[in-house]
This record gives sequence, structure tokens and C-alpha cells, in this order.
Amino acid sequence: MLYRNCKDPRARATRNTVINAYAELLSLKDRNYISVSELCEAAKITRTTFYRHYNTIADIEADIEDIVLFRFNELLNSADLCDFIHGRKQFLDSVNAEIMSEPGFYTKILLVNRNVGFLEKINNSIKDKLKSTLQSATLMLPAQIELVLSFAVAGRIAVYRKWIMDGFSPSAEAVSEILEKISSFGFDYYLEHYDD
Repeated sequence: MLYRNCKDPRARATRNTVINAYAELLSLKDRNYISVSELCEAAKITRTTFYRHYNTIADIEADIEDIVLFRFNELLNSADLCDFIHGRKQFLDSVNAEIMSEPGFYTKILLVNRNVGFLEKINNSIKDKLKSTLQSATLMLPAQIELVLSFAVAGRIAVYRKWIMDGFSPSAEAVSEILEKISSFGFDYYLEHYDD
């Protein structure tokens, strides 16, 4: 995992403990009602240790955001971005594998970030990476590219968010298949195969 301004392994371990304790508390109560004292007790650390690593609980959320953005940027950097644009199953399976590598973590970060701001950061990060790929592959105007990417990225993020919040149902394979078919054929595929 990556943590802001944190290279020391012991400090990373402490931050990981704090993040896990925070995530557990989130499964029990709203983020606005979690105190530093309660978090320290759950993490089995002192307040001094907490303040050595964080100034506020919001800093924990910033670490979590950094972790997720780093992971998805790594995924995009290692993939052919045309695979994302076309919704190819191989790319979708790699996204599923990343999420399923730590399902509890991804479930809890969505609890942390019920606000739209965090998902918007992921959305913008992915769109920024895809813009140059789409600009070099088409003659579309920048405003058109922005609209296409807004639809493609926000729609996929919404599907993954729903899938995670529904307890990873249906299967990861089914999610890849749905996204691949919608990306390739639009909703027509499902309208034509409604009786299947």
C-alpha cells in the first residue's frame, strides 16, 4: 500500500492498523460520529501515536484515497487503454481481480466515501489518462471526447460501486460480461436478448 509522505515500514504498519480500525468502526457507525479517542482504542494505539501520523480523521481518508488512486493508476499504466475504451473483458477482469484482492477494503472505502467527491477523483483520474488515447485514435473534438469519457467512466464506476455495495453479487465474471456487452453493443444487446 502507498501512504502519503510515509516511507518507513513501521510507520506504514501503524497507519495500516489505524486505517483498518477506522474501516471497522465505519461498518458500525457514521464517519461523523467516530472520535479520535474511539479510533485509538480500536487500533490499540495512544493518542500520541495517532497524532504522530495524522492531524485529523480526514487525513486517514486522504490516505485511503491515495491508496485507491495509486492502485487504479497502476492498473491503467499497465493496461492498453484501448481495452478500457472498448470494454474488453481482459481489462475488466483485471479491475475485478484488483477489487477482489481485498473486497473488505473496497467495501469499506465506499463507506468512507459516500460523498461523491472521492468517486469524482477516481473518475477524473481515469478520464485524464484516457483523453490522450482517445484524441490520438479519433478525429473527435475535445468537447465530444469529454462527453464520451464522462459516460464511459462514470457508468463503469457506478456499476462497480453498486456491485461492491451489493456484496459482490452477481459474480465478477458476470460483471465483466455485462460491461463488455454494453461497451460493445450498447443496450441493444439486452433489448434483443431480453427473452434469453
